[in-house]
Amino acid sequence: MPELTVYQQSDFPALYKWQAIAFMRMEWASIFYDDNLYMTETYPPELQPVHFVMAEDDSLISYASILKLDLPHAGIDYRIYGFGNLLTFPPFRRRGYGGQILQAATDFILQSDVDAAMLFCDRLLEPFYEAKGWSCTRSATRLGSPDQYKEYAPTRMMLFVSEKGRLGRADFETQPIYIDEPW
Repeated sequence: MPELTVYQQSDFPALYKWQAIAFMRMEWASIFYDDNLYMTETYPPELQPVHFVMAEDDSLISYASILKLDLPHAGIDYRIYGFGNLLTFPPFRRRGYGGQILQAATDFILQSDVDAAMLFCDRLLEPFYEAKGWSCTRSATRLGSPDQYKEYAPTRMMLFVSEKGRLGRADFETQPIYIDEPW
């Protein structure tokens, strides 16, 4: 029977890490370039990733991770969790494993000390995330700085966790955000 386990970066088993990276290479080949060509971590350890793993024995079935980031927005500094790398290996899709991973990560985030959480997805996946409490924020996402940026097209969805995050929701929904890279 598949089991869901949450790992801090220091406890993340190499066996699952390498399966996740192999899947990422196939699914998101565009992130494997320059210094990332031979990526050995799903996210840099300094971002304090937390890994959500659905596995049966040595086989990774579904996976996602979150990472802590500081995000200045509309003149306010926010502490956020970036949610990313949600994947389910094809033979295990449509069995609810991705939903279980998303629910576990959402619960973890809601019990944390961050102000908000953010993820990026295709429009077709909005209902999947909305069912777990995530909301679309339609303002622009820009890669770079206000002086020099590229528009980033995927849908941005957010959870507003703290009072500070909830008070800033209107700014996230109406003003563009600037990030270095999506996660």
